[in-house]
Amino acid sequence: MKKTLIALAVAALASSAANATVVYQKDGTKIDIDGRVHFELQNIKNQRTDLRDVGSRLRVRAYQDLTDRISAYGGVELRFSNDNEIGGNFRTHRLYGGFIHKDVGTLTFGSQLHLGDHIPKANYTYEWGGNVFFDGHKKAATFMSVPFSGVRVAADYYFGNSKKDNGTSSGTTAWNEGQGYGVGLFYDGKLADDVAVRFGSGYTEVTQSTDGTKVHEYKLQRAGVGFDITYQKVHLGFDWAYGKATKGYESANIGFQKIANSGGPFHKNNRFLVGLKVDVTPQNAVYGEYYFGKGEKADSRIADVKMNGWMVGADHRFNKFVAVYVEGGTGKVKQDGKELLKNHRVLTGVRILF
Repeated sequence: MKKTLIALAVAALASSAANATVVYQKDGTKIDIDGRVHFELQNIKNQRTDLRDVGSRLRVRAYQDLTDRISAYGGVELRFSNDNEIGGNFRTHRLYGGFIHKDVGTLTFGSQLHLGDHIPKANYTYEWGGNVFFDGHKKAATFMSVPFSGVRVAADYYFGNSKKDNGTSSGTTAWNEGQGYGVGLFYDGKLADDVAVRFGSGYTEVTQSTDGTKVHEYKLQRAGVGFDITYQKVHLGFDWAYGKATKGYESANIGFQKIANSGGPFHKNNRFLVGLKVDVTPQNAVYGEYYFGKGEKADSRIADVKMNGWMVGADHRFNKFVAVYVEGGTGKVKQDGKELLKNHRVLTGVRILF
């Protein structure tokens, strides 16, 4: 029992879920289940107001003790919907397995989140997502160490396409494909008794090809830095996301944030996000954030594309499992002083964890 709980604590470092219910435990085997139901009523510019599933999921994880320090570990995450309908797109979103050593860390293989997901985000909203270019891969090996004085290190290897047609294994230009690697450094600790700080940084590089051939291969480099400081009821965050396609290529995987649509493709992009959240009461918070970025084209004669936007929101948490919220914001994209895009999003939502 004790060694399984220690293993679970280590595994939690690589998981974004805060709740899990044990459904089976016997002879060193443990199975738990968690997930969420998440719906929003959204009003987006040039779209009619609609109800959407924004990430409802079900996850099952299994642990098997091998020794008093090592456990085998595996998980599957199921999703149900696409952008335009609720249900009708039941699929295995992630599937992974590996090992946990309570003194070293966790090593897993498969379709999974990786080091990019652990970089702290200045995003305190429920809907807009974090400022990160790369936080998952269809075929990856990822290692996350246990904390040493609050410091953790991470390393990833991303598997590409096993085919050797035209001498390439780069796969496609999808954001979560390509052969390469990643490294990360993280810290969780306190600056004082009532000041907590989280810091994270990561760098990834994958090979991609515009047409699946070696002739048109390029490296897609993505990096990020983020921190979050909490002082009593106040949370302040800042993060930076960077992406670049080498050899003068452009990539659609380093565009702008959701409220300003994807943007791009770009040869290089720098995005920044500043966020603030205040817990007005133990169950209610107000929050806001401002973001800006600059995308560069491969042809230096073309003017840079600039993006900025803001969002605000408020929530009520009935308990740690159920929250309702309302959010809104606007974003703009400009090039050489000309407005290319202006968008807005207003929504109300409910999230139920289990």
